[in-house]
Amino acid sequence: MSQHQNLIQNVYLFKDLSPKELESVNAIATVETYNPGDEVFSEGDKAASLFVIKFGSVRIRRSGKDDSVDVAQLGTGSHFGEMSFVDGEARSATVIAMEKSEIVKIDFDALRKVFEKEPAIAVKAYRSFAHFLCGRLRLTTMDLSFAREKNIRHF
Repeated sequence: MSQHQNLIQNVYLFKDLSPKELESVNAIATVETYNPGDEVFSEGDKAASLFVIKFGSVRIRRSGKDDSVDVAQLGTGSHFGEMSFVDGEARSATVIAMEKSEIVKIDFDALRKVFEKEPAIAVKAYRSFAHFLCGRLRLTTMDLSFAREKNIRHF
C-alpha cells in the first residue's frame, strides 16, 4: 500500500473506489510541499490538476471589483481544484498555503487515462463529483436566499 492511498480513500471524490481502484488513482498522484504564502494556483490559470491536502491548510481567494475576498479555508483531507476537471474552465479562484503544507496533486490528463482504462473508476468518480457539486450548489443557493431575505428586510 502506498503512502497516499489512505488519504485518497478518505477523499469524498474517491470514497466509492475499491482498494485496487484506489491504487490506480494513487499511482498517478504526487506530493508537493508549499510554504506559507505560496500560491498553489492563481485565478484565471489554465487548470491541469486537482489537489488533496495531505496536511496543512489553504485559503481560497477570489478577486472582487475593488479587492480580493477570502471565500474559504480548507484543511487536512480537503480537496480542491476539481471543478475544472469537470468543466474544463480556467481556475475560478486563487489558492494560497496558510502554513507549511503537503498537497497531493492528481494530474487531469493522467486521471482521464485511468478513467479510459478503467471505466468503473470513472463512473464512481463522476457520480461522487456530481453529488459533491450538487451539495455545493445547494449551499450556495441557501446562502443566496438568506442574503436576499436579509436585504429585503432592510427596505
